[in-house]
Amino acid sequence: MQRHSLLLTSPHQLTWFAEELPPPGPNDILVRTRMGAISVGTELPQYRGDARVSEPPRYPVMTGYENVAEVIDCGTEVQHIVTGDRIVAFYGHRTAAMLPHSRVIRVPDNIDDALALLVILACDTAKGVSKLNPASDDTVLVTGAGTIGLLTVFNLRAQRIDKIDVVDPLPQRRELALQFGARHAGALADMHLLSSAYTKGFECSSRNEAFALLQNKLKPGGSICILADGNVEPLTLQPAFHHKELTVVGSSDGLNYQDYAHWFWEHARPATSTLLDLFDLHTSVDHIPNTFARMVNREIYPTKVLIHYKF
Repeated sequence: MQRHSLLLTSPHQLTWFAEELPPPGPNDILVRTRMGAISVGTELPQYRGDARVSEPPRYPVMTGYENVAEVIDCGTEVQHIVTGDRIVAFYGHRTAAMLPHSRVIRVPDNIDDALALLVILACDTAKGVSKLNPASDDTVLVTGAGTIGLLTVFNLRAQRIDKIDVVDPLPQRRELALQFGARHAGALADMHLLSSAYTKGFECSSRNEAFALLQNKLKPGGSICILADGNVEPLTLQPAFHHKELTVVGSSDGLNYQDYAHWFWEHARPATSTLLDLFDLHTSVDHIPNTFARMVNREIYPTKVLIHYKF
């Protein structure tokens, strides 16, 4: 089977590469992509070539990491997954993949493809929420209402946390935050109107100004979790961090995507329409390069991009 992979060969330059995939090994499955997504906060800095990373990129670089695919062949030792099943996996902007069956998440029949795509970042944010372990009486401030921030709100609300305020510069994202269950949503300039008694904070914007706001708004002894991957600008500690004796922790990839998926399928279905509003731009696989170009030229400002693959 021929696979086409979209690789970043240099900043602003995406190129399709074709290769033949072999038949699956005993423990592998061969899958054909149904849907993918662009994780804007992570992939756009990578595309521009200005992402803050520990090591410089070695081109060509794989792009993307969120996929829903259909199983079209299975190895002889594969159990519990059969041809025709849908799965979630991490292999980027590619039309097909060969994957170890133990590394994929099976999607139930009653879960929409686009909803299934969100399980990856939802699991990542759930890990951050668990690190602060908020109680029902905690007051929470979330900075950034992109996908990470909104899925943080989703996980908080699922744990019966209802005192959640969100800060974001874009009106459409603030509206989404309210749909997700935030108590208040405002721009940075509005924050003087809100409380300065937050006990927990989640930094989901990769912006130092937002990180400073969290430190200034939290009560003494409060805790902050940095969920954004810090690929835009350095985040610095403010004087408030020291005199309030705040705690700051980081959180990255989820703990166990398969286990979290079982919880997510149950809790996401009732909120399907709200969660799918995250995908405010739909495109086809042929238009991925043009979509990146339009984003980098600031012609469009999507929260998350849903990619439809052709068969």
